[in-house]
Amino acid sequence: MKDMVNNLPVEIERKHLAHLPGNIGNDATYIRQWYLPVEMINIDDGLALMGRRIPQEPHQEEWMSGIIKAIKQSDPTIRVRISDGSAILCIKGKTVGIERPEFEWVLSDSSWFEQQLSTSEWPFVEKQRWRIIAEDNHVWELDLFMGANDGLVLAEIELTDANEHYTKPDWVGDDVSGDWRLSNQQLANNPFASWESSMRVSLESRFKYPD
Repeated sequence: MKDMVNNLPVEIERKHLAHLPGNIGNDATYIRQWYLPVEMINIDDGLALMGRRIPQEPHQEEWMSGIIKAIKQSDPTIRVRISDGSAILCIKGKTVGIERPEFEWVLSDSSWFEQQLSTSEWPFVEKQRWRIIAEDNHVWELDLFMGANDGLVLAEIELTDANEHYTKPDWVGDDVSGDWRLSNQQLANNPFASWESSMRVSLESRFKYPD
């Protein structure tokens, strides 16, 4: 569940370099995430994506002012995630520190969206994700990227407060929350494989740890 600020959902998240623990299971979820131009969102009469109206719950209708603000700011994120036969639309606004507004909807016609996205030229990332509960009961999402970002491993943790304390498991490395290159949207547009060799080597030296 997202935290709420002024009745609007807010994501508070830190991102770390990581490596796969030796005892990692085979229960990963395969995820593809596409990043769409803001023009694919229409808010003239409710909310629509790619010409298809998105039904909203009553509490979601109250988000409209926040959604309008988010998409009118510079560089909003319009993301559709396909995973386990479901499709989820996410609109994210401007990041301040490690916080940003985040609005999500489950898309009912997931097969239609998957077909349209799979044949599009919009940038995307693909990855395997493990959901791991740490000893301090914080939940980590451990992502092993594939395709053009093959080999990159990142771990994300959602917090209730930007200053919340948490303990890193031994497979979690440096905090890279402020490194814009490692946002999923940037990795879709400028994947790890396209980085200059010196940049890749520098990062690899920080996130590849001994088992």
